[in-house]
Amino acid sequence: MTNLANYFIYTKKQRSSSMSLVLNGGILFFLYLAAHKYLPYLTNDKSALSQLLDILDIAIWFVEAFIFGLAIWFWFENKEIKVCVTPTTLSYFDPTFSDVSWQVNISDITELKQITDTRQDFSSNLIVLKNGDTKQLMYGNYRGFDRRAFFDALVLANPNITVPEKIYSYKIQRPTWAKRIRNKFGINE
Repeated sequence: MTNLANYFIYTKKQRSSSMSLVLNGGILFFLYLAAHKYLPYLTNDKSALSQLLDILDIAIWFVEAFIFGLAIWFWFENKEIKVCVTPTTLSYFDPTFSDVSWQVNISDITELKQITDTRQDFSSNLIVLKNGDTKQLMYGNYRGFDRRAFFDALVLANPNITVPEKIYSYKIQRPTWAKRIRNKFGINE
């Protein structure tokens, strides 16, 4: 068995995500306490404020339980997220919410796209294959993921792969009706 060189490798344990969730839960609780302390000084409508705080008093515990429950699950699960580019393959494994795992031949990749859908205000990172299939990468969520090194590794493995020129150059996708209106008024992308 030949040991192939890795052009790019990124790994991260879920335990680091667990720590981020705990920090976010603490900040959320701090904001909850601040709302109780400072909101009464910002309004004269005591009835509306009382209703808002009553809702917050119930909601905070559900949200905190969800955040800390997810943090505990990540802590004990502690699976590894891995993105790897070798001279022949791109492999991707992300166990965060379901065990997403795939591997493709570098020679089958034609393009790496970064797109934003304005209808959902959601950014996607897609690998486009020769047969038209796409595979989604979630690396936008990974702290410390070096996009430029990832793009460079893909091009090193296959110079025919089209990658974004800019690291965060998301193409905006608009609904068809919006494109027609923009074209009607001569507004360019």
